[in-house]
Amino acid sequence: MVDKTLSYLDFLKLLNIIVQYSSTPFIHDLVAGIRPLKTHAEITGRQEKIDALLEVIKWDGKVPLSDIPDIGDIVKRVIIKDSVLEAQELLLTAGFIRVCDDTLSFLKRTHNKKPFVSELLERIKRLTALSTKISRAINIEGYIEDSASYELSRIRSDLFMLRERIRKQLEKIMEKEPVRPIIQDFYISLRNNRYVIPLKPNFNEVLKGIVHDYSHSLKTSFVEPVECVELNNSINILVEEEKEEEKRILRNLTESVRESAEDIKGNLAAIQELDFYHAIALFSIEYGCTRPEVTDSTGGIEIRNAVNPFIAISKKSQTVPVDITMESGKQVMIISGPNAGGKTAALKTIGLLSVMAKSGLYIPASGTPVIPLFSNIFAIIGDEQDIAMELSSFTAHMYAIKDLYNHADGNELVLIDEIGGATEPQEASAIAMGVIDAFIEKGCRVVVTTHLNLLKAYGYTRDFAINVATAFDMDNSKPLYKLLYGTAGYSNAIHVAKNIDVPPKIIEKSYEYLGKQEYMLNSLVSSLETERKNMAEERKRLTGLKEEFKNRLSLLKEKRDEYMQKVEEKCRNLLSEIEIEIEEIKKEVAKKERTSITRSKGKLKNLRKRFLREEIPEEEKISVGDFVKVKTLGSSGYVVDEDREGDSCEVVIGNVRTKIKKVYLHKIPSEGRVPLKTPIQVDVQKIEVPQLNLIGMRVEEALRELDTFMDRAIVQGVSSVKIVHGIGTGRLMQAVRSHLSDTGYSKKVHGDEKNTGVTIVELL
Repeated sequence: MVDKTLSYLDFLKLLNIIVQYSSTPFIHDLVAGIRPLKTHAEITGRQEKIDALLEVIKWDGKVPLSDIPDIGDIVKRVIIKDSVLEAQELLLTAGFIRVCDDTLSFLKRTHNKKPFVSELLERIKRLTALSTKISRAINIEGYIEDSASYELSRIRSDLFMLRERIRKQLEKIMEKEPVRPIIQDFYISLRNNRYVIPLKPNFNEVLKGIVHDYSHSLKTSFVEPVECVELNNSINILVEEEKEEEKRILRNLTESVRESAEDIKGNLAAIQELDFYHAIALFSIEYGCTRPEVTDSTGGIEIRNAVNPFIAISKKSQTVPVDITMESGKQVMIISGPNAGGKTAALKTIGLLSVMAKSGLYIPASGTPVIPLFSNIFAIIGDEQDIAMELSSFTAHMYAIKDLYNHADGNELVLIDEIGGATEPQEASAIAMGVIDAFIEKGCRVVVTTHLNLLKAYGYTRDFAINVATAFDMDNSKPLYKLLYGTAGYSNAIHVAKNIDVPPKIIEKSYEYLGKQEYMLNSLVSSLETERKNMAEERKRLTGLKEEFKNRLSLLKEKRDEYMQKVEEKCRNLLSEIEIEIEEIKKEVAKKERTSITRSKGKLKNLRKRFLREEIPEEEKISVGDFVKVKTLGSSGYVVDEDREGDSCEVVIGNVRTKIKKVYLHKIPSEGRVPLKTPIQVDVQKIEVPQLNLIGMRVEEALRELDTFMDRAIVQGVSSVKIVHGIGTGRLMQAVRSHLSDTGYSKKVHGDEKNTGVTIVELL
């Protein structure tokens, strides 16, 4: 990406804002080096790390990264063989290690450890022993403590005693009577690392000594008395020993740091990366940023409530978000409107947010913004005039466009402010449309701002283009900072001039000079806009009618279903009454001819067909001699007799003859019949004791066991069985007796007189 584009879109200024959220000085270059990425994987990787830090800040607060010293140069120096760190450098190293320990402890306590946080926990090494070792040897002022080594403690102890001796000796000398007159001032000084006293120039008449320095006025000599020479020598020897011991201690500490250099270097890199994403996360929170979805370059742009951070900084709470949408089928967006109406601001917002998304950053918007991954983003914004090269604004503008065109390979986003401006309108329009067509042929996405009416008409007549107007309050001459899609904006320069009280004479002359052609173009744009509004209103009216008809149809369906339900309910009630009446009739005519009953059943069947919509299955006619299958047993047999009412018949199954209701029988098709003389074998498990224990079973399970047991009993010709169900709540007993009463093979079902928890079933 051309760096000029980043400058035009204020991306470099944005990075300066992000830097302000950093806690350490050594990530400034990292933030300043943020540039658009090339692949989805790179963008997603950066987004995931920002997301991890946002979660940490949300649930656990900011990471404690303040006051972290920059030890980058120290790490570089310590790896050099035989290098020795100064005391202050060792203190900075210890401080850095302590911050790493604190950061590690904080991250371990976080509630939501996303992969990036877990990775940092692995990378940051705890070096507490090293920082403790340094802190014990060197105090916060950089002074090596006596406790750093036994030898240092001994040397300093001896030095203290010698210094006390020489101080007392010099005080005695100054107190002597002959010496008093030659003393310039009563204090002990240090010159050339030797203890001396200030004397007058004629001191040698009274005292022998060595002069080590003079005052500026030469009236004072700093003299070392001869009797103190030996002590001063001893002190200087110990001072040198002290220095050597201190150097030895620093060498040892440096060696300890060198042994952990790789871990320290790794910690430094981890802390740098942590602070880098921590700063971006804090910026994202401050500016209400959200994670964009970066799609293929052919996809559309959809950013709801987009905010340019620099507009937010200047206008604060008065910032008006805009919706930026460009469908995948659209390749050109033409933004038009009056001067100071927000065209350039909209263009820069589209460009800046696209660059931020391509750089893996969150963007100030709402929801989930969708932005294509353009291979590059180019922008030409502002006056390109170059006086030094004697270029006009138009020439410089075209040079810039030519440069972008030569760089474009396809799938780029090209942003051009006031395309084709600074020249005659008709030629400017032709140049602008030619430039757009050329970029489109290369496969680029183009967004331009313009005042040219021909270019607005171009937007209306091309399927791949869309006109966008910047909303403007004409009455108050104030921009509304909103984008109106599918419409072209009016430049209205004369109207704006009229609103700011330009003399009427100028306005009249302006209209005269406007020209017939330009007036016609304005009329064309105006009529197109009026037609668009009429179509939009008509579409809105038709949509309303469609919704109204849809609601009415839905209501009719509900009423129809409700009416049908009522009719069916009425029919069911009537049918129930008829069935009750027929049951009474059946009881009365039970002893009459079977034909009467059959006729009654026919009437009932006709009533069902007449009043109910559901189909009534035809009853299967079973007569003597038919081969049938017992539905509950799965066994086959043949009918030998039929009762007078026609409800039941006697069936021979193997060697067993039993009476079964017809509803439990199914006539076997002709191909499935067995010759009458062929004996039917039913192979079932033999019942040793005619008794079934159901205690402890659920009702459903017990009834299944009961059916199986009764089938075996019928096949084996058992006359009666006992069903042991217990008493309990009585639910199982009730279910068993009800189930047995509904079957056609029970002659009598009654309780055991001796045990109420047992039911006796006498079979047919």
